Amino acid sequence: MFFPHGVGHLLGLQVHDVGGRMASPDGAVRMPPDGHPFLRLTRKLEPGFVVTIEPGVYFIDLLLAQARTAPYAQHIEWARVEAFRPYGGIRIEDNVACTESESENLTRDAFALV
Repeated sequence: MFFPHGVGHLLGLQVHDVGGRMASPDGAVRMPPDGHPFLRLTRKLEPGFVVTIEPGVYFIDLLLAQARTAPYAQHIEWARVEAFRPYGGIRIEDNVACTESESENLTRDAFALV
């Protein structure tokens, strides 16, 4: 409810580059695991890939309305939700390059140069 999308995707020629679920060059697809239907990136990462890592929290009225009647509603601090709801949410997005040895956080590197 508070995080209704995947945690990242490939970056490339398009902002949301295609092929995030490719399993092989012949077009086979690797579907997300059970419980994570919105996962957009399931393929094995390789050196040269650039991906986003974008955790966030969202306050979407339609989803909140559904949650208010859900069995888990009693476990939500609704006063706190209402305090943050006017802001809509927040997401932190880092762009990360995959290399042969370790990842390189391009976003943090760019901010460090400023």
